[in-house]
Amino acid sequence: MKTLLTWLCLCLPLLAQAAPTRGEGFSIELPTGWQAQQGVMGVPLMARPPKDSDPEGWGQDLLTVTREAVDRRRTCLEGFTLRKLGELSYHAAAFEKLEQVALDLPAKNGRPATLLTLRYREGPRELMAYVLILDAGSHFLTATLTSSPARFEFQRARFRTVVESLRRASSRATRR
Repeated sequence: MKTLLTWLCLCLPLLAQAAPTRGEGFSIELPTGWQAQQGVMGVPLMARPPKDSDPEGWGQDLLTVTREAVDRRRTCLEGFTLRKLGELSYHAAAFEKLEQVALDLPAKNGRPATLLTLRYREGPRELMAYVLILDAGSHFLTATLTSSPARFEFQRARFRTVVESLRRASSRATRR
């Protein structure tokens, strides 16, 4: 009995899933402890590690989720991805697309998506990013997670899990 109790105490936190953070038309699972803000500077969701427990991450790691309406007569996932790459490269120096992967995200409302891995400079800062663009039907959702190259490489699997947790959801915005 004591062994079972010990096993449960050790394993239950690993089995627990974080509740998704919801915004208008999307949900995403944030890393444990990250602080989310909605509607800052017109961005539906911004999130970063807590400043008090991870000051280095607070200064370097940033997740944003945006939502853009789509005119199906004028664009598709591939066209939107090309436009987004153009916008990102315009505002950056030494811009490199390291990888582009087509995904079909699982879940009952799974949709086609594109995952980009980027490296670029913004002023003096060198950054790496995952950019996931999800075709959500009437709109496109974009999750962008940026960090310094060293932190990005260290957190690569965790960051990819976060951006791949992006899902379309009902339009009712609710906070976590």
